Amino acid sequence: MVVNRGRSLLIAGLLGVIGWNSALQAASSLTAEQNKLARMEQVQENRLVELEDVENEMLAYEYKLQRAQEALSKARENYQQSLMELKAAEREHKGAPSTDTERALHKARHAHDMAERGVDSRNRRVEIIQSNFAELELRLQESRESVAGGKARLASQQALVDTMVKAMLSEANTKAKAQAKKAEQVKSAPPAVAMSQPNIPEPTLASLAPVEAAPVADEPSAEDASVREIDPELLDYVRGERERLEKLLGELDEGEDGKHTFRNLTLKPSGEDSIEFEFLGQNQYKLIAPVSAGRQTYKINSWRFRRTIPSDDDGERYVFIFDARRLSRPRLVMYPEYVLSHLD
Repeated sequence: MVVNRGRSLLIAGLLGVIGWNSALQAASSLTAEQNKLARMEQVQENRLVELEDVENEMLAYEYKLQRAQEALSKARENYQQSLMELKAAEREHKGAPSTDTERALHKARHAHDMAERGVDSRNRRVEIIQSNFAELELRLQESRESVAGGKARLASQQALVDTMVKAMLSEANTKAKAQAKKAEQVKSAPPAVAMSQPNIPEPTLASLAPVEAAPVADEPSAEDASVREIDPELLDYVRGERERLEKLLGELDEGEDGKHTFRNLTLKPSGEDSIEFEFLGQNQYKLIAPVSAGRQTYKINSWRFRRTIPSDDDGERYVFIFDARRLSRPRLVMYPEYVLSHLD
């Protein structure tokens, strides 16, 4: 990871200038803030995936609404035509009643009733789609506001990290100058008066005995190491994506798989071997694989997706869900597998 490599070089340079303790403390604080920045980038990427999902649904509902309105328009035309035919049949039967005109009148009334029902059903469909479309518009607005807010918080955190790096470099530069000045003063000072060498006693056997090492603090247990703070927004995101997937797959009848576009779908992380996706149904594909920290590029067939993996998640197993319902704008959902144990 470029950030980690740059941070390592910075720390290595600082250790020789400002000392181990202060350098390690500064590095620890910087690492914490950089990890926080990476987490925020990951959450922001999830927000963008959600925004893309809402936009895809909006496009689908725009098409549904257009088709429903066209169907309603045709139903209304059919209704008007059936009404004209009914009135004509009523006039004919009234002017010269017969079994034929009675039969024609009965047929015209039935056609008119069916046309009226057709208008009602198509009108209800338009109203339902419009209602769902209005809800999507609200979700779209909220999602856009969330993305904008996340962008502002990211900029603020990035500015904090940059400030910390500049402060560390400034402190190192100041101390380096002070050390150089001190060395110059020592160099230009008059030579010291020669002093006789002190008598150093010969080392005894007791003085060569090994010094007892200081007790080492107990390492944290595996249970303590496994405890990690889960971002509430990440939890909400994972919960929402699982509910979306369960609802989508729940629409299938028993024994059905739904649309299955890809017979061979693979994920190829940067510099690693390809991994095969598992087909779930309804053009949804899943795999679980370990990830590497940093800015990663994941290639899925011909598509490429860029994601940020925090350094805390280096080597962790991630869940990858590829949503291929809309091939012009497919979605890649990914999240740490360990989050699933926190959903219940």
